Amino acid sequence: MTAGQNEIGIIGGGISGLLACKYTLSKGFNPTVFESRDEVGGVWTKTIRTTKLQTPKSVYQFSDFPWPPSVAQDFPTQNQVFEYIQSYARHHDLLKYVKLNSRVVRVSYEDGPSEEEMWKWTLWGGTVPLEYLSQNRFLQLLVHKPGEGILSTITLVRWGISKFVESHVRKKLRLAKRDMVPNHSFLKLCSVATLPEGFFDRVDQGSIILKKAQRFSFCSQGVVVDGDTEPLKIDLLILATGFRGMDKLKAAFIWPAFRDLIDKEDTTRLPLYRTCVHPRIPQLAFIGFSESFANLFTSDMTCQWLAELLDGTLKLPSIKEMEKDVSQWDKYMKQSSGEYYSRYCLDAAQIWYNDQLCKDMGWKTQRKKGFLRELFEPYRPMDYA
Repeated sequence: MTAGQNEIGIIGGGISGLLACKYTLSKGFNPTVFESRDEVGGVWTKTIRTTKLQTPKSVYQFSDFPWPPSVAQDFPTQNQVFEYIQSYARHHDLLKYVKLNSRVVRVSYEDGPSEEEMWKWTLWGGTVPLEYLSQNRFLQLLVHKPGEGILSTITLVRWGISKFVESHVRKKLRLAKRDMVPNHSFLKLCSVATLPEGFFDRVDQGSIILKKAQRFSFCSQGVVVDGDTEPLKIDLLILATGFRGMDKLKAAFIWPAFRDLIDKEDTTRLPLYRTCVHPRIPQLAFIGFSESFANLFTSDMTCQWLAELLDGTLKLPSIKEMEKDVSQWDKYMKQSSGEYYSRYCLDAAQIWYNDQLCKDMGWKTQRKKGFLRELFEPYRPMDYA
């Protein structure tokens, strides 16, 4: 950004918004965070109290702010996660940059260029624990990545390790007995879920009933699952179906030219370079639209990259080059995500993704001391502090 362009608007006071605020502040910008609720913390402000973190706290943490020693368990509770996020905001004195109870309903360019001028732009801006099975460099070598050919010298090794892990998990969790053997490969990590501690103990006790079906329908007694003849009698139905963030984005853009860029045939994904910036929408970045083994980790890395971009440390390629890169990512997502293609999932290529950001910023990609540690030790947020 040029001199005088120091004002940064950030929509949302969750982990991504707080990270964006912290890193833009570190580069001398003046951020304002607009949070619709009366406190920061994102989804953790209204989460059910019995909820626990689904990923180990070692990978779900800020790169420069470790968990306090008082949090001993690997999967902290909702209150502990919420307090950790609040502590991060207080530690970096971010709350004074947050406008609470401030909902953003529209985004527009003041005194912006014409649509004809916009299309002439050439540059954005005008210028076993699961972490051991996916978050180390050795196993990342076994994962197909964007721009890589279908066949490679380690294809058979990938297949062999995938089958070994699938066999181990299937046997340990007795998935065949429970009729829960998945149809996809383990290497489609975007289709792998982590479950709360003691989940299958509850299944064995009968307090949790598993049903494998694509569809269900409502009836007067409850719901009927495809394949069953008798309805499930229930008192309360919770639709844990996620959210449609794209719909909010489409409604937010006033300028039709930008709204049309988002409202394409594929209306569930954004064509984002480095999963952060749209090649043809300047001065606007998206944080948190990608998913990973630990979303906080991904947002932390992306916000560091964005701060360096705003500070002029790195330069973006041309629109044509960025769109080519996005196209390669799109092909990769279709291969790695399967039926969950609608999401930006980095699980299978998290370290590779971090490497791309590090190269852009001029950082070392190999962050461990020693060859064996670099190859086999899981990568965590503190490695990028």
